[in-house]
Amino acid sequence: MDDDVIYLEQLAKEAGREIMKYYKTTAEVCRKADGSPVTIADKSAEDLILKRLAEHFPNIPAIGEESVNYAEEHSFCGRFWLVDPLDGTSEFVAERDEFTVNIALMQNGVPILGVIYAPAEDILYLGGSILGCSYKVLQGKRLKLPITRLDKPTAAISRTHPTRGQEEKFLKLLQDKYDLSIRRTGSSLKFCMIAEGSASLYFRSGTTMFWDTAAGHAIVKASGGAVKEWKKHGEELTYRDNSLKNPAFIAVNPHWEALVEELL
Repeated sequence: MDDDVIYLEQLAKEAGREIMKYYKTTAEVCRKADGSPVTIADKSAEDLILKRLAEHFPNIPAIGEESVNYAEEHSFCGRFWLVDPLDGTSEFVAERDEFTVNIALMQNGVPILGVIYAPAEDILYLGGSILGCSYKVLQGKRLKLPITRLDKPTAAISRTHPTRGQEEKFLKLLQDKYDLSIRRTGSSLKFCMIAEGSASLYFRSGTTMFWDTAAGHAIVKASGGAVKEWKKHGEELTYRDNSLKNPAFIAVNPHWEALVEELL
């Protein structure tokens, strides 16, 4: 499997290079049916990733954000890929470096391997049960995660999507009780912060899709953390709903899991 993991690292970086061709250019921004932005960078990167996956893993089907057919019934048995070619398109359009390439390998609705690449920063994260741990890859060196430990809880929250309702109440509770700090960032980098230890938790009640979270989920879990459904009192988030939408969830660093369990 190690050769396959290296291939996926190289593929994520190749997709990142494709994305960077369009970064800070006048590329047209379109709007999808849900109002979210999409650019030629999203589509070009996804075409590349799906083509390469089909060539290298011909027996494993793939679901990509920009080409998914929502009318189809999706089988979540066996192995399949979940691909978000450009997670954080809003950050990309705003010329902020917090966007990523997300590739996740799923097994019966559970993420078992995730690769996240931030092309503007040239930082890659990978991990999953297949590897038994998670890594941050920086300047060609693999650093095992987590690599830091915070003295007080810190929440990673979206830079683009405002906190409201359930999220706002939860964060206020933690701020009042534990002097919670806040760190805003875009895309799946919030999961990477949890895995490396630079953030304690990430709670999201707004709409997210499977491809937004699966790679980060695999990396967080393999680093010793957890990604749990909010309404099911601590059950692990799974990926079997044909809507491809996630329920409210919380990702938590292993050092702060007891704090979250206290509140679930």
